[in-house]
Amino acid sequence: MRKYTKGLGLRTSVSVIAMVLGCAGSAAAQTAQTSSQAEPAQEVETVVVRGYRASVADALANKRNSNLIIESITAEDIGEFPDKNIAESLQRLPGIQIDRENGQGTKVRIRGLDQNVVLLNNEIFLTGLEAFRIGEGNATQTDSLEGVPSDLIGGVDVFKSPQSSLLEGGLGGIINLRTRSARSLKDGLLFAGQARANQSEDGETTPSLSATLGYRFSDRLAVLGSLSYEKSNVVTDALGGDNRGGWQFNNRPLSNATTRNVWSPEYRYVTNRDQDRERLAGSINVDFKLSDKADLRFDWFHSNLTILTKEASLKFPFANENATYGATNLQIGANNVLESGTVTANSAEGISFVQNGEAKTDNIQLGLAWELTERLKLDLGAYHSKADYESTAGNNDVRYTQYGVRNGTAAGLIPNPTAPTTLVFNYRNGAFPTFTPAQPSAFTTPSSVFAKSHWVFGEGTKIDNTSVRADFTLQAPDALDGLWVVRFGARYAERNVDSEYGRYLADYSGKGELNGINFGQNWTPLGYFQDGAIGYKSCELPVGTPGRPACDAGARFGNSPALITPYQTAATTPGRFETVTVGGIQALFQNRDQMENAVDWIKSLYPSTPFAFYRDPLNSFVVEEKTKSGYLMLDVGRPDDRYHINGGVRVINTELTVNSSGTPVAPRYWGTDSWNGVLANPTPERTVRDYTDVLPSASIVYDASDNNKIRASLARVVARQNLFQLGEGSQYDFTRVSTPGPNLDRFAFTSGRGGNPNLNPFRADQADLAWEHYFGRKGLVSVGLFYKKIDSFIQTNTVPRAVADGTVQGSTVGSFSQPTNGDEGSIKGLELSAQYDFDAGYGFTANYTYSDSESPYSNDYDKNLPIPGVAKNAFNVTGYYEKDGFAARLSYAWRDTVFVGNFGFDRYNLGRYQSAYGQLDGQLSYDINDRFQVTLEGSNLLGEDATEYLQFENLPFRYLSGVRRISLGGRVKFGN
Repeated sequence: MRKYTKGLGLRTSVSVIAMVLGCAGSAAAQTAQTSSQAEPAQEVETVVVRGYRASVADALANKRNSNLIIESITAEDIGEFPDKNIAESLQRLPGIQIDRENGQGTKVRIRGLDQNVVLLNNEIFLTGLEAFRIGEGNATQTDSLEGVPSDLIGGVDVFKSPQSSLLEGGLGGIINLRTRSARSLKDGLLFAGQARANQSEDGETTPSLSATLGYRFSDRLAVLGSLSYEKSNVVTDALGGDNRGGWQFNNRPLSNATTRNVWSPEYRYVTNRDQDRERLAGSINVDFKLSDKADLRFDWFHSNLTILTKEASLKFPFANENATYGATNLQIGANNVLESGTVTANSAEGISFVQNGEAKTDNIQLGLAWELTERLKLDLGAYHSKADYESTAGNNDVRYTQYGVRNGTAAGLIPNPTAPTTLVFNYRNGAFPTFTPAQPSAFTTPSSVFAKSHWVFGEGTKIDNTSVRADFTLQAPDALDGLWVVRFGARYAERNVDSEYGRYLADYSGKGELNGINFGQNWTPLGYFQDGAIGYKSCELPVGTPGRPACDAGARFGNSPALITPYQTAATTPGRFETVTVGGIQALFQNRDQMENAVDWIKSLYPSTPFAFYRDPLNSFVVEEKTKSGYLMLDVGRPDDRYHINGGVRVINTELTVNSSGTPVAPRYWGTDSWNGVLANPTPERTVRDYTDVLPSASIVYDASDNNKIRASLARVVARQNLFQLGEGSQYDFTRVSTPGPNLDRFAFTSGRGGNPNLNPFRADQADLAWEHYFGRKGLVSVGLFYKKIDSFIQTNTVPRAVADGTVQGSTVGSFSQPTNGDEGSIKGLELSAQYDFDAGYGFTANYTYSDSESPYSNDYDKNLPIPGVAKNAFNVTGYYEKDGFAARLSYAWRDTVFVGNFGFDRYNLGRYQSAYGQLDGQLSYDINDRFQVTLEGSNLLGEDATEYLQFENLPFRYLSGVRRISLGGRVKFGN
């Protein structure tokens, strides 16, 4: 386990860049030309975001003469802004938005849609973050690009409208990453690199390094290798309302024995999040011209990303822990939202959560381009990608109010008697609400702070993807002077996904806990939650059972002897604790540094109790996919014709097998309960499906005049299902009841979710129409219309479900969410783009996207909601100046409020919305001479926060403070 440094979110990076790829621009340009020649039939709209004036004219010329409909950036462009990964590099393109998490760009959305396919050199690419979970609430995440460093990529093409020769799999579009081509270098040796010292506010320094080494031996052979290393630290403030599902609305109790209707989360989590990232990545390209008619290319791309997340959270109850609103100062605003007031609850708790994750990926590609005859060419390829994500996470709850544990008496033991019996706090609403406890000293008094409960879980996802393909290009006879080109090919691929989630369970048999299986029960002497309030399960066996502990009948939470010990406070074991300020409140927490290796940590707390990992079958799955595809495509149009027509069809057959698990009629558990272990006798569920998709496409580019182009395209597209939605079984969340009554200290079901192996792929028909007007070689105005009809939309339904738990009743009704095949949806919109380069040295690029979408999603307030993730309005503006060695650039990206999905609880179903977000990035540079340059870069200069609300703008749901990055440094050019 790696050791990480700590830092602050507002980070100043002092960068000294030792060397940079001097010929990156020309190499990338040559690579782009090579790609265009390899795909002569593709239509293109190229939008290049370079910062150099000299490149603006070239970009417009390439756009004007090209037949492709794409958005593109090059390696030179990527370096012009302070981007941490490839997702951030794409955010300034028309129609592109990105998701963010903890100051990092993560998922790319094309016209708001995230069901896209990521390729490397036109073939499947694995990032290692295709499927993973984050946070104490185990939120599932998919298809993040945060592990792909920008400086290893030679360019990126984003295809919004596909053609038959392109790989299927993108509903919004296709993201094709291009590595650099070694034979595009000049003769001889090239070495380039950079080194940065990143300074954060707390005084710690983190390094960032990259290097490129290339050698062109001759016109026939060249080798190019790149290496990138970065270490970073970000500290943010966060608010969470989705960790638990048990919100309430009706008849919330007031201190005067009356009730009011007010939206009340089970808990609000206020969090200090400290995240360290360490990324090592590299790539190798070998280009070998075997003969005048054959070229061999080898590519290897490797990335290793570790993410250490340390959270300290305070839990404030609103709909649990017998929470009661004060009647005298209660202020309920519009939409029955609590604006301010006093809340009294039975408990105050803090959570220390530490997750240590690692994503490793290797992508290997071997391609052969062979000119069989003057008219017929063959491209062969063999590809293998492997990704492995693993993480372990440790959790600790500390209690700041009195807490009862087992000691063999009916009254139990209170290990922190100096703590108050209740939590009283004042609440004031806002995007990041404030919480003011009436007794703040309770959070820092060592004898009042009790280490209440501890648990550890782990997960891992392994993905293997292997494919082979053959592509043929047939040119028209000489007599037709290149009038047409026919392209056809076939591809076979296999993908295997093994996702495992499990819990580390303690074995209590050495402490005298009996094995219930031996007595006709469905439980074993194992436990997940190490909580002193939990007594012997054996107390539920009949009195007189051999080996049963001395306790009353059913007194597991009564006079059971102590089972999970020792009991520790900040006074008895001060070395376990640290002081953290969370939401303006100082509090003692379990020291998170001690939890970096979660398994060793929990074993050290309970040295006499063995722990072992148990796979949770309901949250683990295996997906096997085999695809066979072929295509036929015709291009019509000579280079000097005013038109270019493309048409074709791609057919793909998919064999899909989903291996998951269900709960049998008579379940048994590794653990004392369903909530305190994992299912031991799952029912294997194997779903085998076979389906075929026919994907026609057609497009035309027409030169209406010397300065005007018209483009149009039609296509049928398909995208894979979400892995978690396909494979997950039923997952349930439980919470300990602290409300006085028969269920006190027992664990009750709150919410759950599950997958559906019978989900269909996303399928859609789409159309694009665009007009472009050029102003010589310096300017452009373009208008584009797009329409997409989605006929197999997947939606999530939330319904009440009764789940067995530890309550006296034996079960509790809570909300359960499951994806289903829904009705159709649609998205239509407009894209505007303009750019101009003035003679005085300054220029601009600007684009605007309007998207009007409709989906089968509905909730208690709205019907036919927008497609999740699609912003109605978005724009990007970049202004630049470059003259006499001085350059300045500013870029502002903004998107509108976005519907992200529904949140269901009790009898209600409300919409979740991300608030509008804008980010300002910039760069200043000065060329000292032809080789040396100094730079000042900034990202999120305005420190914009990310916020989310639940249905009503005054009802906050999530908040993440903005992270500003500043970099000061220099660049040096050497090489051939």
